[in-house]
Amino acid sequence: MVIKTPPPPVQRLHGGRPLIERHAGHPWESRVTFNPACAIVRDRASLNRNIDRLPFSAELREALRTHRSLVFILYRAQGDPAPDYDFSHSSLGLAVCSEQLDLLARYDRPVLAPEEPYENLGVEDGRLTQVDDTYLLFYTAYAAGSGGNAIRIAIAGTKDFVTWQKHGLLRGDLNRVDNKNAMLFEGRPGGSFLLLHRPMEGKDALAVHWAESADIFGEWKTRGLLMAPLPNAKFVDTWIGGGAPPMRLADGRYLMLYHIGNRRVDRSREYDLGLALLDLNHPDIVVKRSEPLIRPETPAELTGDPRLGLGNVLFVCGAYWSGDDLVFPYAGADSVVLGAKIAGGDLKSWIG
Repeated sequence: MVIKTPPPPVQRLHGGRPLIERHAGHPWESRVTFNPACAIVRDRASLNRNIDRLPFSAELREALRTHRSLVFILYRAQGDPAPDYDFSHSSLGLAVCSEQLDLLARYDRPVLAPEEPYENLGVEDGRLTQVDDTYLLFYTAYAAGSGGNAIRIAIAGTKDFVTWQKHGLLRGDLNRVDNKNAMLFEGRPGGSFLLLHRPMEGKDALAVHWAESADIFGEWKTRGLLMAPLPNAKFVDTWIGGGAPPMRLADGRYLMLYHIGNRRVDRSREYDLGLALLDLNHPDIVVKRSEPLIRPETPAELTGDPRLGLGNVLFVCGAYWSGDDLVFPYAGADSVVLGAKIAGGDLKSWIG
């Protein structure tokens, strides 16, 4: 039985002001920057190696070396169509932040762009998980197709967040329907790799499903529904999808941030965030959940870009531990990147 409980308090960082916004001088990100994946690097050798490879000035790289940890953020960006290229097709940009999400550096070019046929309409909404010495990005590959546009899951890998190897579409039955919101569990629970995903059609669509594989680049087999949306009397329709890759706790359980989409009678939408506790050894797997964890309230969350943004939207694609605190960058109104955290004491009380 799933326990539904009040959520822990969430602190918006920097007074709710954006940490990454559009850059009018960069065509690929001149309108919106949103849906950020993230990874924190603390190991000194790894940090120095990554800094050495960053495409910044020597002075800026030396300034980054003064930090004991760095957060690497991959954010989705869009611009305006141009005569020679349609920059409304999403690409992914790179920013470097402090552990408390102060922006330290930002690359002026995309690090992942829609260059392959299976993603020719956009590279979208990545989630990062470290596997050995490589960071794997599961992202949404949006492509034009003869029978309609295709929305599928693809994988790319990096060791430095700048140079990427694309591994193509995820193999297996997951990509036989439009699918997105893919993210990998840390480690190999039960000896297999486990993945969350959100099919957009078929049985139990628009809910959190899970899948397993012995090989990340091999065949994936879906296990079906993991977590269904909860009905909300304020809305005529509600759906959910995974947000940040599940965060492993010391006792082997996992925390999962997820998004909740809602539609009103007038067809307007609201996207909130939720929090769930997963126990892979429990019959129900999902043992506790709170929603909404946080709703759109600030100007940056309520109102977005008039052409590409979507008001009343929160969306999360990554999180990390800062001591006992859970920190997560997130998107407001499909237009900017913001930051928030849950204090360790509050989180510990919620977990119980």
